[in-house]
Amino acid sequence: MSLCDWGRFLLALVFPEHCPLCDALTPGGGLCGQCADRNLEPGEPRVLPGSGGCLCYAPFRYAGAVRRAVLRFKFRGRRDYAPWFGRQIARELRGRIDPAGAVLAPVPISRRRLRERGYNQSLLLARAAAEELGLPCVDLLEKYAENETQHTLSRSQRERNVRHVYRVKKGKAMQKEIILLDDIVTTGFTLAACVSALEQAGLRVRCCAALAANPHRREKTGEESGNP
Repeated sequence: MSLCDWGRFLLALVFPEHCPLCDALTPGGGLCGQCADRNLEPGEPRVLPGSGGCLCYAPFRYAGAVRRAVLRFKFRGRRDYAPWFGRQIARELRGRIDPAGAVLAPVPISRRRLRERGYNQSLLLARAAAEELGLPCVDLLEKYAENETQHTLSRSQRERNVRHVYRVKKGKAMQKEIILLDDIVTTGFTLAACVSALEQAGLRVRCCAALAANPHRREKTGEESGNP
């Protein structure tokens, strides 16, 4: 067994992996036998509002077992779900576009939210998807202003709430096209605001991707809405 294999073995002992859909222990990671037979609802490509036609792809619809899994991943510390989630995003991108030559970049969260949660779930997804695709992952954006939590707002308020809160980090320059990645796309305003920030800095966005997409346009949502 190589040193790398030993490292993975010891890591699995300390931090055992669970099935992302039902949270059962799954040695080696991935889905358990029962969940491997599930027929999950696929997500649908959608055009982000006010983005000039930028498309967002998602492998899953945000419902049922996927919704519950995303909530555990996002709010309950289940970071071990990230590798499997990232592979599904990578598979969706391969099926929709040619990702070659791009870089993946995550939607950022605020410093306060990062302190509270301990991690940016979109960065974990971007790293996992980038590894699967053999592409770089670059943390390009920052959220430099605090705003209201999106899930407390109406659709029109959400659009205003994410204006002027994202920017490209100082010293970050990128010649390659960017695939912007988030965990959930609900109204699409968060991703659209990040696309705008990238383009205003002279960077090129190829498309966006998310783990799950909510096809419904609702005035109010619960805690499952996108990045605060």
